[in-house]
Amino acid sequence: MNGAKPPRGGEFFTLSLIKNLSRDLFNPVLVYAYEGFIVREIKKDNIEAIRLSLGDKLINIYLRKIKLYNPGFILTVLWQLIASGAIFKLRRLLKEKDIHLIYAADNLSKLLGGIAGRTTGLKVVAHCHDDFKEDSLGRIMRAFYLLLLDRILTVSERVRKFFTVKGKLCPKAITVYNGVDPDIFNPERVDDNVKADFGLKEGAFVLGSIGVLEKDKGQNYLFEAIAKLKAEGIANIVCLVCGSGPEEVNLKGIVRARDISAEVLFLGYRNDIPKILKVLNVVVMTSLTIEACPMTALEAMSMKVPVIATKVGGLPEVVVDGETGLLIPPGDVDALCRSIKNLVKHPDMRLKMGKAGRERVLERFTIEENVRKTEDIFLNVLKGN
Repeated sequence: MNGAKPPRGGEFFTLSLIKNLSRDLFNPVLVYAYEGFIVREIKKDNIEAIRLSLGDKLINIYLRKIKLYNPGFILTVLWQLIASGAIFKLRRLLKEKDIHLIYAADNLSKLLGGIAGRTTGLKVVAHCHDDFKEDSLGRIMRAFYLLLLDRILTVSERVRKFFTVKGKLCPKAITVYNGVDPDIFNPERVDDNVKADFGLKEGAFVLGSIGVLEKDKGQNYLFEAIAKLKAEGIANIVCLVCGSGPEEVNLKGIVRARDISAEVLFLGYRNDIPKILKVLNVVVMTSLTIEACPMTALEAMSMKVPVIATKVGGLPEVVVDGETGLLIPPGDVDALCRSIKNLVKHPDMRLKMGKAGRERVLERFTIEENVRKTEDIFLNVLKGN
């Protein structure tokens, strides 16, 4: 894995997958380019980890920041991999460690691992955590996924449908939903002592926005809704914003301009999300165009917190409208206001949705089920099935 990318849902999922693999069946060896937070956490489990130097240009590639998508981009990355000697170093490492299967955790790893697999005869499996658009980038990424990977584990049916070729779903693509640890995200095991840290008043209705701060996450629409509700006289709403990102300065400016600085608290990156979720009444996800299978929604549901989410990407596959939360059109401030007011006025509904959300996670979205399904796919690929 790369390791330099800011940790998001996909990176935390990779951490859970590696930590929960059956050691009776698998002996994981981590190959990484940069020792970030996720790599350090994996190392704590005494998993063998080997650094493969790639250089700053390669490890700092971030797809969402690239302005021009064309075949030249992939060719440039490929040339840099060859020039750095990374492909040859990885091929040698695979042989020395007697590796039988390559699992690629991020897009750079898929390119590097895919080429190494194709040139050594090793099978390559990878998750696709991205909800690609049908644009030039999407088409390029689909092409190299299909060319280099033996199995593509898509985190939702929405993502799986992206791998449709000539009207038929590619058999390489298999949906394995993300999973959370219901013991870690368990409201009965988490105290809410962070409540006092934020100065939350008794009776405050606490919203939560958890995730990277970027345009497509649509947090500005949430802040517009809060300003509108405040103008309507609903003054007891507080929003905790967890995360950082390229839109942070702009979003803080919107909050100041709308005079809701007392209602919106920017907490930055947090590593105590279960505690944050424990004090929330609702989690709000305002994604505009892409969302594969959001870990935030699953974590909230596991903590019995209802979710207001947009009808985007894989969100409707996770959040059941009217049962575990409410689904709204993206960018619709009025619909968001109505949903928030609905849950403010009906605490019994919130409790019912919270309970249903945890039951849904336990039935379909646990890390245990996810890892066992992934292990079965690993074994089938090794058997040549």
